[in-house]
Amino acid sequence: MATKDAYVLGHSEGELKRLATQARLIDPITRRFLVSAGIREGMRVLEVGSGGGDVAVLLAGLVGQSGVVVGADLARPAIDAAERRVRASSPVNVTFRHGDPATMIFDEPFDAIVGRYVLQFVPDPSAAIARLSTHLRPGGVMFFHELDWEGARSSPLAPTYDQVCDWIMRTIEASGAQIRLGAKMASLFEKAGLSTPTLRLESVIASGPAATDTVHLVTDLVATLLPNMEGIGLVNASEVSPPDLAQTILAELGADGTLIGRAEVAAWATV
Repeated sequence: MATKDAYVLGHSEGELKRLATQARLIDPITRRFLVSAGIREGMRVLEVGSGGGDVAVLLAGLVGQSGVVVGADLARPAIDAAERRVRASSPVNVTFRHGDPATMIFDEPFDAIVGRYVLQFVPDPSAAIARLSTHLRPGGVMFFHELDWEGARSSPLAPTYDQVCDWIMRTIEASGAQIRLGAKMASLFEKAGLSTPTLRLESVIASGPAATDTVHLVTDLVATLLPNMEGIGLVNASEVSPPDLAQTILAELGADGTLIGRAEVAAWATV
């Protein structure tokens, strides 16, 4: 399930730390999706695109000691970070493999295949889903949690937040990735030969001073993407400071303004 040659977010130490910060906000959403999809104790689960290992640890808690989680990622730095994350969390039922899970050979089929923020970076996501489905046992669950950035907004208008979201969307699109893949997942599953998936949508939303984490969800991403933003002529990197952006957004938000994050969309189907 090869991703695009130039994965726009990279795997720097700073990006892996950003993923851990992001997980504090997003993991509860992913967990609710996974429970609704039927991920439960005793399952054998393949996680696609493990990143820093946050979803693998989440899955380990759901499948319990009688279950198994196998994580896979194309990037060696991500695998190393995921292994450190697992050692720190002490789940013994999680292992990782370096490479493309769609082309790997496994000793046993899986009860579920899970990915978060993966398909948006894949050139042909339907083909990837179809290839991955060969690793599922009959009745197994195919599950992906993806994004739709179109819904990110402020109310009343916090101009800097909306500007930052626009920078992020334009930069991700310029890399060849998709910013609205969440809204396309039903058709992707069907094109892959799976049944029409169940869909769920949630979003991070916060108001006033309590919106600090929601602000950092976007400003930390600016820190990762800043070289790319400059490369496509959106900004002058020397004039952009993510911490200053965060403070400006909070000031514009005031005591009563509300920030709505990108749509978090899950899709799952049995094979």
